[in-house]
Amino acid sequence: MLDCAIVAHTVLQQHSKFSLPKTQGELIRYARGSLTQAEFSRHLGIERSCLSRYEREKLGVPVKVLNHCLGAIAAQIDAGLAPIQGIEQALAHARQTVSLLEVTSQTPPPFSSLIR
Repeated sequence: MLDCAIVAHTVLQQHSKFSLPKTQGELIRYARGSLTQAEFSRHLGIERSCLSRYEREKLGVPVKVLNHCLGAIAAQIDAGLAPIQGIEQALAHARQTVSLLEVTSQTPPPFSSLIR
């Protein structure tokens, strides 16, 4: 598994002023840092073409990838490399969103029992 602290360090090198990502593509690129898509996708256990589609926002990101990216950004913050006011609240919202996505992905649609 990819070491979040290493990713955090590469992110800091690439971005002199850290700001929170606003899209799934930005989130993945921040977490990927200086790694190539091929390297990062190997660490995630996914195809490079899928990672490319996630970054271009042509395909929704699975919870596993979101959690990994949030972990990489959190590691950067924990290491004191990205002093941002209110970051704890933003991460709490992101974690809550991921939790809700996990629950909804496990809950069958309400009409699924009617369609067979």
